[in-house]
Amino acid sequence: WAQGGVIYRNYRLMQEEEAKNNKKNGNDVHSESQLVDTPLSLVNDIRIASGYTSPLQRTHHLEECTYTSHLIQNNQSTSPKMGRTCPTSGVHWNEDAAWKLACEGPSRIRQLLLGEKDEGLGESHGCVVPFDRTTLPTAGEDDDNDAMNEKDGSEDDVLSLCLEASHAAPRIIHHADCTGKAITISITKAASEHPLIEFVGDAVVTDLIVDENNGGESSSIDGGADNDMVIGAQVLNKKTNQLSSYYAVHGVVLASGGLGGIYQHSTNPLGFNALGSSVGLALRLQDRLGGGAGNTNNNNNGIVSDLEYVQFHPTALFLPNEARFLLTEALRGEGAILRDLDGRAFAKDYHPNGELAPRDIVARAVFLENQKSNNGEHNAYLDITHRDSKWLKDRFPTIQAHLSSRDVPMDFTKDSIPVIPAAHYTCGGVTTDLNGCVVGDNGRGDGGAGWYRNLYAAGEAARTGLHGGNRLASTSLLEGLVYGASVGEMVAGVVAGDGADDAALEGREKVMETMHRARQSIEHRLVMEQHRPLSENGLNGHRGGSGAQAADDRTSREATEILAHLKALMWDNVGVVRTPSKLGLAVSELTAIRDQADRLWEDSNGAAGWEVAALRDAAHSGLAVADAALANRVSGGAHYVVLDEEEERDGTNASIKSRGESKEQDSDDDEDDLVAARA
Repeated sequence: WAQGGVIYRNYRLMQEEEAKNNKKNGNDVHSESQLVDTPLSLVNDIRIASGYTSPLQRTHHLEECTYTSHLIQNNQSTSPKMGRTCPTSGVHWNEDAAWKLACEGPSRIRQLLLGEKDEGLGESHGCVVPFDRTTLPTAGEDDDNDAMNEKDGSEDDVLSLCLEASHAAPRIIHHADCTGKAITISITKAASEHPLIEFVGDAVVTDLIVDENNGGESSSIDGGADNDMVIGAQVLNKKTNQLSSYYAVHGVVLASGGLGGIYQHSTNPLGFNALGSSVGLALRLQDRLGGGAGNTNNNNNGIVSDLEYVQFHPTALFLPNEARFLLTEALRGEGAILRDLDGRAFAKDYHPNGELAPRDIVARAVFLENQKSNNGEHNAYLDITHRDSKWLKDRFPTIQAHLSSRDVPMDFTKDSIPVIPAAHYTCGGVTTDLNGCVVGDNGRGDGGAGWYRNLYAAGEAARTGLHGGNRLASTSLLEGLVYGASVGEMVAGVVAGDGADDAALEGREKVMETMHRARQSIEHRLVMEQHRPLSENGLNGHRGGSGAQAADDRTSREATEILAHLKALMWDNVGVVRTPSKLGLAVSELTAIRDQADRLWEDSNGAAGWEVAALRDAAHSGLAVADAALANRVSGGAHYVVLDEEEERDGTNASIKSRGESKEQDSDDDEDDLVAARA
């Protein structure tokens, strides 16, 4: 469903002055000119968007490479969360995660998505994504955007690169306005044809399976409780309502996406998706192992972190009584203007970069402009009518099709489109290291980092620290590729680079030993299950692999109604602009909803349908978001807190009021929060 694109790298973009001088002197324009779009440039763009206002630790260039442990700047054992906390915004951002993305991203795209024409390997595994292409009037030594510095006569036909908000360069490759769909179709087809990959459809994971006895043997693996190891998952078949155990020697990867779907207005797809399943599974695992102690936030050292940073996309289509439809960032990258009901452009009232400012700022601008309407009329519109009509329809066919298919068609080439923010992306998530290993304090209480053995997370489900408090446009698809591939190589025992990375070798040994223990544990468990009554198999007394019961319709309906209330509660109280009093109300109500969801699941006697499983995940993840937001009174990134009047009088939240006064005077002065007077 991602409309935008995926970050590659603009190998054609040179420093303008150097290019002019070379041309003036009659030199080859491509001979000496320095590329502007470098890994350093992308890392800095990610930093600015994240809300981290302190300067970069590394200011020298790195070229494309495997980001090994020798390059890591913030490898610490005092906290599970890698990275540094900004002293002014409170945002915890991991610069190393951004460097890994920037340095490894282009090669992963060539490895997994591009074909031979772009020096890719896609044909070897059956995945070549049909990205848009363009024709250049002249071609230089590297105009095919492949970094190979070779010209073969066909390089006038190159990947099309577009600009998106807060990017310093046009570096986004895309397939019209449905890049996510194009990538998903290509990768899914390749995976479905792989002999070692099995798909289990119409099913949801309800709990992780843990061996708390380590197969009866001790382990030499450090970091966390020695006797706890994830060995599989409980899976509910939505059609048959059968709950089965799936065991995994190589580990379990949490990769179900984010939790934007727990909001009433969201750009995320409908159904079970985006209800915070990975976060819910992780929190229930933590509680089961004794590390949660009923505190979902766990001082941000637990198995989840940074969940208060939920990104709201600034421009979702606003039509009353209709689901929100995403109007991609690329529209603003191509020149779309935000206007109020009178046609006045308002984006630059909130930031010098206007429509191309970081998403959190643009989202609040749209939200606040809509609050100005006195007569109930909508007051925020997206206008791109100044661009060529045919070009717009060709560039954004998905948007064109959606708008024209309505009972009362809309034409974005002729009319301004009403927009409103909607929940879009989860910047926090299940806490991992740069290899995708899930980490936390494992209930030790000392704040140190420990690995939840045999458990991994990747993509939007994971919190690597890459996004800090706010995600840069088009990083999500690349994050899935880079960190998903890292997890795959980790569990396969692949040591990246030249094999001289001692930390990677040590990590490989830990993984191999864990797999050995997991195999023993699974074999032992399978033998025990053969001699155990069916009702005792699985988790919490639920049925095992061969017993199925019809879902209780009444319970399913009740769960659906509660979920609708939960979504409204999140939107009204944990939304774009938050107050401590509303967050407190949300925590209180969500605690009750979580307890109710758990009771529905436990009391169903095996008859709880997938609707109850969905509610349980949404309740656990929603409470975690509200808890984290209430605990953090410092506005930063996508987390924006407005003081209640009583607190403001008492000066309780001085850090919010003084943020603009105490921030460091660096290159990010233009990233200030919205002025309180606009709220």
